[in-house]
Amino acid sequence: MRVKTEEAIRALRGALKLYGFEETSGIELIKYRENYVFRLTRETGDSYAMRLHRAGYRTDDEIRTELAYLQVLGEQGLSVPEVVPTLDGEPMCRVQAEDGTDFQLDVQRWIEASQPLGDVAEALAGTSSLEPETFRRLGILAAELHERTTAVERVCSFQRRAWDSDGLVGDAALWGDPLAVDGLGRDDAALLRSAMARLKRELDVMDTSADGYGVIHADLTPENVLVQDGRLIMIDFDDFGEGWHLFDLATILFWYQPHPQYEAYRRELFEGYSSVRPLPAHYPASWEAMLLARGLTYLGWAGERSGDPEAAFIAEQVVPMVLEQARHYISTTISPARTGS
Repeated sequence: MRVKTEEAIRALRGALKLYGFEETSGIELIKYRENYVFRLTRETGDSYAMRLHRAGYRTDDEIRTELAYLQVLGEQGLSVPEVVPTLDGEPMCRVQAEDGTDFQLDVQRWIEASQPLGDVAEALAGTSSLEPETFRRLGILAAELHERTTAVERVCSFQRRAWDSDGLVGDAALWGDPLAVDGLGRDDAALLRSAMARLKRELDVMDTSADGYGVIHADLTPENVLVQDGRLIMIDFDDFGEGWHLFDLATILFWYQPHPQYEAYRRELFEGYSSVRPLPAHYPASWEAMLLARGLTYLGWAGERSGDPEAAFIAEQVVPMVLEQARHYISTTISPARTGS
């Protein structure tokens, strides 16, 4: 459920005392997608990201799990946001809007003097000026994340949903039904339905051993990697959970498929990753399947949000690319064989 921005800010102000923040602190809306994200600036000049979660989207335990992982990963030296607890040491709290709706709130320290690595529209248009070397660094970053999440035992009872076969293309896929996206014709729907059935069979037998499956970010788009003095920082772990490590790599490159340097980007991404941890043997053969799975999630997301400007962008710009992926996938794949357990 969404409330008006002014009402959300009033709800936030009621919680400032829980963090020891001045009630006169400035609050600025940064974005609204799944959650509201505000920037709070204190009288001291310190800034914080305040995330007001969409009501009912996550449970308290799911959010606590995310924040617990952020803390552990930060302590291990990974470049991630710093969680700011309440004065009572709680990683999150609840606030109430004027209409009585309860929202979860968490606070992270603002990453100063930073900017997003890129933009999905620019990437999709093929006009990104990023050099292939940047994707080598992204591969290293993803591998370092997977190294640490593989080594860390499940924390906070681990309450997160999985980007597994069911989560990606099952009947209750995490981001919704791809066939619900606006403007999909009958023949296109039939094509996607056929590709999804074949993809489901392939994912059902894909290796889920620890060398290629575990806790992942799940949303490593160019907007969710910040650049600060040349350092790459991963943000927005809202969708993190269990899944194939390859899914993170597919997310990094999905939007850059139309780019003239796509093949160089992919080569550098994989080489950077393999410089930190070995690439499982099935990665090359599973790459197109994982790219298609990533694309289908975006169609499902748009189908759940008909009328949203970003959903309209996906219907117009992403659907044609995913349809072409589906055609290629059906024409080139054979019946999958089990790759591990």
